[in-house]
Amino acid sequence: MAHEKSLNAAAMLFDFEGTLVDFQWQLSAAIEETLEILREMGFPPKRIQSRKYSTIMSEAMQAATEIGLSPDQVRERIGTVYDRYDEDALTRWTLRPFVLDSLAAIRAKGIRTALVSNLGGKTLTAALSKFCLTDYFDIVLSRYDVKHLKPSPEGLHLALEKLGVNKETCIFVGDSLDDVNAAKNAGIRIMIITAGENAAEDILAAEPDHVIQCYKELLLLL
Repeated sequence: MAHEKSLNAAAMLFDFEGTLVDFQWQLSAAIEETLEILREMGFPPKRIQSRKYSTIMSEAMQAATEIGLSPDQVRERIGTVYDRYDEDALTRWTLRPFVLDSLAAIRAKGIRTALVSNLGGKTLTAALSKFCLTDYFDIVLSRYDVKHLKPSPEGLHLALEKLGVNKETCIFVGDSLDDVNAAKNAGIRIMIITAGENAAEDILAAEPDHVIQCYKELLLLL
């Protein structure tokens, strides 16, 4: 793990749930419901191997034509399930301490910012407004802006393109193994804040570049 005195970043990308707010998405229930819907759509029970919400959608889209469906049909159907779980989580999210202070300090230093989330756009927009975060981000990307969710690097690549910055000058701040893998797949440094989606020991085993426990630590690195 890197131990730099300063992050030296031209741009910082952020995940949302588990990173800027606490993690409230009901993972097990969402996965179970999604698998049931895929069975109803005609997918053979053993065709979909993934048991992660972040990869079930991509796997089902890839297999859609085998049962006479379009990938967009599958994406839309799963999306309606995920939208409900997004909205449910919105009712319980709490902003992590010192998030606003950190984002204000980042903006004051002229560092570009983007939000890259697996959440849907409607809930993400509502959450940014609810927590007074809207003005802190140059770019906001939801799952509806990409074909593949993190751990795919697609959203991070798109954010870099829109910001007009090189990956070497960027840091992605997240909370999950999907965030770690997305950043590594994109060739971007990854900072993980603990007490998010995945256990700290699992995060450490994935060897992120930086690990912080709270945003006070991020302020010291700016």
